[in-house]
Amino acid sequence: MLYKSLAAGVIAFGLPTFASATLIFTTSMGANATDPGWLSTIKYADGKLELINKQLSICGVNPSWLEFAGDHIYCLDEDWYSAAAGAAGGALNTLKTTRDGTNLTSVGQPLKTLPGPVSSVRFGQSLKGLAIASYGGNGTQSYDISSPDAPKVVQELTIDNFTPKKDADPQQQLQPRPHHVVLDPTGDFIVAPDLGSDLLRIFKVDKNTLKYVEAKTVPTPDLSGPRHGAFAKVGSETYFYVITERSNEIIGWKVTYNSDGLDFGKELFIIPSHGPGSAALPTTARGAELVISPDSKFLLVSSRFENSLRIPNPEDKELGKVQSDPIINYAIQADGTLKLQQISAAGGINPRHFSISKDGSLVVTALQKDGRVALIKRDVQTGNLTEIAGAVHVGGDTTFARFKEDTNCA
Repeated sequence: MLYKSLAAGVIAFGLPTFASATLIFTTSMGANATDPGWLSTIKYADGKLELINKQLSICGVNPSWLEFAGDHIYCLDEDWYSAAAGAAGGALNTLKTTRDGTNLTSVGQPLKTLPGPVSSVRFGQSLKGLAIASYGGNGTQSYDISSPDAPKVVQELTIDNFTPKKDADPQQQLQPRPHHVVLDPTGDFIVAPDLGSDLLRIFKVDKNTLKYVEAKTVPTPDLSGPRHGAFAKVGSETYFYVITERSNEIIGWKVTYNSDGLDFGKELFIIPSHGPGSAALPTTARGAELVISPDSKFLLVSSRFENSLRIPNPEDKELGKVQSDPIINYAIQADGTLKLQQISAAGGINPRHFSISKDGSLVVTALQKDGRVALIKRDVQTGNLTEIAGAVHVGGDTTFARFKEDTNCA
């Protein structure tokens, strides 16, 4: 397997240099209700990674997803400890960052959200709307961020069309659990994979009012648990892909637009997350993130809690070897199907989130169990992940990592 090439990775060597630094923002959850979470900034410049900022309590105890708009950052606090205590936990925090990423400041007071917000996406006219999926709150919300310092609640939608499945996991599938919100290429629709309902929920967007309504649902197999998804434009066609958390599968659809809106039709394919004919995974394995490369030629997914690979410690190779979960890399074919290209090391355990740089040359992974952020080099032409270039220990349960330049900034 090509993941063996990652064994040579060490901090700081072999990366391309840029005229200015690239910033990576990450979130880490605290260990308990009294342990604050934090946001960290990592600078990548001249082939080196450096932790340049770490701020406690600026986004509650369970910070997760970040959305950027110029120098503003919108941070979701999942706040599971309040929810466990019987309170309706969940908040949207507005932050401002200095240009060099060395300082974050809070703007105003956190806005209460539905419990357990886990994902957000900008949408609407000039991307002045922010939609949020609330895994613990049975629904979605939208906010107006046209005044960046003062987001306003536009809409709160709770899901009432739910039928629990036989043998459903009591923690995950006894209620609706939207886990992601994805804007389609036209900007007219938002798709929310609902892990609890085994459905994709399609919402029709009003770009001016920033409201949306559920237009239809697309089923996934019972007990599959769709988690995260993405659209890809391949030639003149549009496809949608989702990674399932419970069944560890990738499902693809060819998307069409008609008088009824967005139509997925029948699945184009359902394959194991590690490719057709792959060996059975450990019972602990869980599908996590799915990302399309900037050129729409490759699809990458992460798998958690496998402990299937062993690599030199990416923080310091002198510390010996560590276990790693994989990132599975596929080439998207002309007909929207996938061809397994590569299985590579994510740099540690539980790659809950990862993202690709705007030019496609770098991948950054948030390794929740290890409290680590790893940087991986990627060959833009072949699509292969070539080596782990380095890593930084940020601590806590690292949940999210994204390049600042890899966002829709106003």
